Amino acid sequence: MIRLCLPAAFAALLLSACASGDTLPPPAPCRTHCSTHTDGYEWAQRGRLTDPRYCEGYTESFARGCRNGIEDLRQLRPSSEGL
Repeated sequence: MIRLCLPAAFAALLLSACASGDTLPPPAPCRTHCSTHTDGYEWAQRGRLTDPRYCEGYTESFARGCRNGIEDLRQLRPSSEGL
């Protein structure tokens, strides 16, 4: 039998990272090519975004593309959402 002994703080950190679901930091704001639907879609895909709130504050076209990119990523990862 193999036993792993981890300090309690390290074990708690690992468990909290697993429980949070989205362990990626928030994306850097879009700085160039941030106006079209395609720009938003590609930004969301590149950043592997999971939260549509990141799409706020841009043009409506960009935000719609961003939300579409997030939705497509969700469809590619159904097991991470418990489906």
